[in-house]
Amino acid sequence: MTRATPAPAARPAAPAPTRSTTAWTVAGASAAGVLLLLFPALRPWPDESVPALALAQAFASDRWVLAHLCGIAGLGLLAPTFLGLRAVLRGRAARTGAATAAVVTAWAGAGLCALYFGAEIFGIRTIAQAALRTGDPTLLAEVDVLREQPAAMTVFGLGLALVAAAGVLAVVATWRGGLRPPWVGIPLAAGLVLYLPQFFGAPAVRVGHGVLVALGLGLLAWAVSRPTSTDTTTAGHPAG
Repeated sequence: MTRATPAPAARPAAPAPTRSTTAWTVAGASAAGVLLLLFPALRPWPDESVPALALAQAFASDRWVLAHLCGIAGLGLLAPTFLGLRAVLRGRAARTGAATAAVVTAWAGAGLCALYFGAEIFGIRTIAQAALRTGDPTLLAEVDVLREQPAAMTVFGLGLALVAAAGVLAVVATWRGGLRPPWVGIPLAAGLVLYLPQFFGAPAVRVGHGVLVALGLGLLAWAVSRPTSTDTTTAGHPAG
């Protein structure tokens, strides 16, 4: 008599995302969007083509420091936001490999960018304050020396490349994870991929880019907060 082969044990269902997980993911995305919009919106935009005391005043201003701190904080919130996205997708039994990679690359990229931004914020401000004290705007020539150090530019470029990679990985995660609409991660990915080239644009381009990134993060927050088909099932059957 043939023995019946026991059926394989059912794989335990992934825990549903909690309200707190969803809430802090939404909060992180929203805060990051606001901060990354404030970065170009608050930053003073003087004419940098000619060394002048007006330029020194802009570089020495509190707005210069505050705007860049907003940028650092906004980039720093990308990784926690993607970590929350990973938790939400895991709770919906979706694949999380791309979201995990987005967390790692966003954290590394933000860290490298922060190194450059920190030197730029306070280094340029110190140079500008010296120019104001002495009344000598020619000291501002050192600003380009500070910005264009090969090691510093390499660190910054690598950081922005990692941020761009995080954006691409995030859109892969949202697409595979079943967030609706499927394209919801594309605006954010576009904004993060464009971070490096937008630095060569005019002030209006820079501010417009900030709007794009804020829009992308806002869309992500909205999509995460919406229930999916897996959240609206009862006893294994779709809700009517």
